[in-house]
Amino acid sequence: MEWETFALVVTMILMAISLVLVVVPVLPGTVIMWAVATFYGLILGWEQLGWTTFFILTVLMAIGVAADIFAGHVGAKVGGASWLAIVVGMILGVLFAIVPSITGLAPLGCFSGIIGMVVGIIGVEWYRNENWEEAWQATKGYCTGATIGMLAKLVTGITMFGVFTVSVLFM
Repeated sequence: MEWETFALVVTMILMAISLVLVVVPVLPGTVIMWAVATFYGLILGWEQLGWTTFFILTVLMAIGVAADIFAGHVGAKVGGASWLAIVVGMILGVLFAIVPSITGLAPLGCFSGIIGMVVGIIGVEWYRNENWEEAWQATKGYCTGATIGMLAKLVTGITMFGVFTVSVLFM
């Protein structure tokens, strides 16, 4: 097998793995996909990847990252959460994600971060308003937004995979 073919096969495998990582909370799957494609362009030369493809992949990666970061927070705000609840939720989300990593339970960190965010939002909103329904509404807003963000990240990841594949195989 010649070098270019080997590099392409390895890159496609890494892109596929990165696409799976897109749906794992907290992991920057679109950034990993972009990095793999960038590395491919660097090792084989940009004419293999193309500047247009690189630009499109960069824009898609930025959209995926933005959706991942902001969609849940926007959803929480639309659901009635205060900025204090969102900030406390973010802090607890980070802490809940870090603790499993420190204790050797790293795979749980992805999901425990979401739990921390939910606990933060519902806790602060209940404390502020002493109304479970409003606290739950804010939390549902976060969960809805986070789900939309996850779907947007998945769509951008699939699109990135498609753009890369078409670019390197058919152009």
